[in-house]
Amino acid sequence: MDFENFIAGKDDDGRRLFRVLKSLLQDGAQIHQLLRKSLIKLNGKKADASDKVCEGDEIRIPAFLLRGGAHDDKKQNLEKGANENLILENTILKTPDFLIVNKPYDVSVQGGKENLCDIVASIFERENKNSSLSFRPGPLHRLDRKTTGVLVFSQSLEGAKWFSEQLSAHNIKKTYIAIIEGKLEKSERWEDFISSESDDKTNKEVFHKVCARANSAKKGAKLAITNAIPLSYGKYHGKDVTLAQFRIETGRKHQIRAQSALHGHSLLGDTAYGAQKISEAQDFFLHAYRLEFPENNPFSLPKNIDAFILTNFQKMLNKLLIKWDYPRII
Repeated sequence: MDFENFIAGKDDDGRRLFRVLKSLLQDGAQIHQLLRKSLIKLNGKKADASDKVCEGDEIRIPAFLLRGGAHDDKKQNLEKGANENLILENTILKTPDFLIVNKPYDVSVQGGKENLCDIVASIFERENKNSSLSFRPGPLHRLDRKTTGVLVFSQSLEGAKWFSEQLSAHNIKKTYIAIIEGKLEKSERWEDFISSESDDKTNKEVFHKVCARANSAKKGAKLAITNAIPLSYGKYHGKDVTLAQFRIETGRKHQIRAQSALHGHSLLGDTAYGAQKISEAQDFFLHAYRLEFPENNPFSLPKNIDAFILTNFQKMLNKLLIKWDYPRII
């Protein structure tokens, strides 16, 4: 019988053996049985699924158990040659713990034929070969496919835990800019409850039906808080438009799009939320402009990370004759 040996890395340290094996085998049902039969060994000895793994430990696994599992998936990621330029050309900052990119338009973060998660995983596996058995890099917050801007991927377990904790505690601030219909005369604070509606036939969420409501009576409704601030004004085919800044205090799906529509200022071109269709390079223009991190954070991240607006957005501002003291935000 052929065996393969795996060495636990820094991000495996302290994890249960079961968790590490599950990431390699992707078949939790067999793990306890394989350990009882000593087909899988930790440092050459029989082990229990609850045993803690330490950095540098050796895990010995029969090669045939890896077929179709995470090990093969890693090889496929390396072999398929994902379009890494989407990441490499749009990287803002890369550290041992975080990869921060300026996400392009119309690219999925997860799912679909080509997505940023797969590309980041491909780069990570190539650059950190054998550094970890159980850790996989992933996005630490959400951006929709047609939203551009600053997006953070984990590069270490320690970084991922810290970021998630800070996000939950609202210590990481998010600022967006968008082009919206109408003239937003003054700053407004929107507090609404957002709920998702489902397609009766498929029972799947239909995101373009997400709506904001004045109360939380609807099942599953969640509070959404957005601060909308006008930055500059322009015209689109003779109609008023506003370049607006949005500071969100909660992170609901389609929060800015849904609340903007409810308050009479749909994103320009966002037909899913009641706007008129536009014939431009993008269906709508929503950009995650800035992330603000706690000062004196343990990873020496700068106070602000800005993702400058991309070419299509800038061209649209020029077309609308919107004058903006770039990169001024309030």
